[in-house]
Parts: sequence; C-alpha cells; structure tokens
Amino acid sequence: MKTWKNRFQKVLAILLAICLVTGCMGASKVQAATSKSGTTYYYTWLHRQKGGVQVYSGKKYYMTGTMKATCKGNTLTMYSSFNTSKNGTLNNQSKKAFVKYGKHTFKLTSKTKYCYYEEGGKRYSTKAHFMSTVKRLNGLGLWIKVTNGKVVEMSFHS
Repeated sequence: MKTWKNRFQKVLAILLAICLVTGCMGASKVQAATSKSGTTYYYTWLHRQKGGVQVYSGKKYYMTGTMKATCKGNTLTMYSSFNTSKNGTLNNQSKKAFVKYGKHTFKLTSKTKYCYYEEGGKRYSTKAHFMSTVKRLNGLGLWIKVTNGKVVEMSFHS
C-alpha cells in the first residue's frame, strides 16, 4: 500500500511540475515597450483576430491582430500581435519584426499624442475618445510609436 502511495505522489509531483512549466510558458507577459533607448514603431490591426503566419502565392506574411485592449491610468494593455519597425516602415514579411500574440503593455504619458489621418491630414484626438475607438476593435490599423520605453504617439490608419 505504501509503495502505491509513494508512486502516486511522485506522479502527481511530476504532473504538477509539467503543468507549472507549460503554464508559465503560455502565460508570458511580454512587455512590448521595454526598450529604454531609441524609437520602435508597433503596428497591429484592430479586428478581433490573433494574427499569425499566412501564406499567399508561396510567400509568408506575418499578419497582426488584436483581441482586446484596456487602458487603466497610464497603462495600455493589449492582447495583440505586432509588426515592429525602427523607421516606421511596415514589413509584414519579416519574422524578426513580428511580435507573437500575447499580453503586451505600453506606458502612456501626459505628453502622448493621439491622432488619426484623413483627407485633410493629421487630426488630433483626446485620450478618452482615442481609447474608446481602440476598444471597439473596428478594423482600423494602429501605429504605436515608442521612444525610450514610453508611448510618444498613437495613430489610426485605414
């Protein structure tokens, strides 16, 4: 009886260890805006999909998506995938520039600018109005410009 109990406890301990390791891997909280120097642009599509690799005409494209976005205080949390760029030019064929779907946080400041583009050019918005549009996940493209770990500008594109 004692040997079965010991074996059962060992199996449970192994299963628990496996669950802890795989659970931590799946729930990684990637901080998108961790770069403390330089500027990085993050692009995602606000359309209730996770994004990922898609193949068209034999070429791989790394498509982005956003399932949820919340803003509390000066922290924007997005459940998204992103394409990144150092110069603001989108390259959705680069695996290196692709950030996989997950929980990503961005630090906003009082100086963060919120804008959208239309025929007349760049139009500025309030943070509240901009974030309500982000949360709707209405199919717009979203650029987030991060400099020294803080969001400098966010803009919508269609």
